[in-house]
Amino acid sequence: MSKKIKLLLTLGVIMVGALSVWLEATFADPIVAKVIAGLVAIMIVALWLFPEAGAKDDTLPR
Repeated sequence: MSKKIKLLLTLGVIMVGALSVWLEATFADPIVAKVIAGLVAIMIVALWLFPEAGAKDDTLPR
């Protein structure tokens, strides 16, 4: 996956996560807002840390 796509996904996760955290902290439970913030951080780290899933390329000569 190209870095441009990862950057767009990261920005989308940040925007949706920030909105969710704000809504939870304002109108509901602040503890849930902290959990959502933690999940957003984990999702962003996982997006950049782990490689893209897919079929392995077994074209190496034997």
